Amino acid sequence: MVRRCCGSRGEGGDLVAAAAALSVAMAQGRTAEELEVLSSLFNMLGENLGTLALTAPSDEDCCPKSQDRCT
Repeated sequence: MVRRCCGSRGEGGDLVAAAAALSVAMAQGRTAEELEVLSSLFNMLGENLGTLALTAPSDEDCCPKSQDRCT
């Protein structure tokens, strides 16, 4: 897998809005129990991604400061 770094990561507000829209769409027609299970699943996913991020190379590791952009 090729790792791209030093590129655009988008705006945080866009990500929050997309997550809210996805949450509303996924909640349609679900029971409270189903929503609790989905919530737990995505919480676990987020925790695992956070743990993996601790060991992922940083932008500085991936893109030396002497370069403007990496591919």
